[in-house]
Amino acid sequence: MYILDTDHISVLESVSTSPQAQRLRFRLAGLKPTEKATTIITFEEQMRGWMSFLAQARVLAQQVEAYRRLKGVIRSLSQNHGA
Repeated sequence: MYILDTDHISVLESVSTSPQAQRLRFRLAGLKPTEKATTIITFEEQMRGWMSFLAQARVLAQQVEAYRRLKGVIRSLSQNHGA
């Protein structure tokens, strides 16, 4: 079982092509869905960060993009069966 923490989730949600991001994506691609999970703590930390980001968004386009990305994070976290 692999537990993904907040840093892992942040790397995965980025569009980064860094060696770190590529390595993580490669390793996770070889795992079955039941072999990876995250915790409620990671979910809470991600939600706090996104709520802060949304509170600072002043332009409608920024808010729409923030909500789009938030939806993606929620979808991703829900696919990582909680530990």
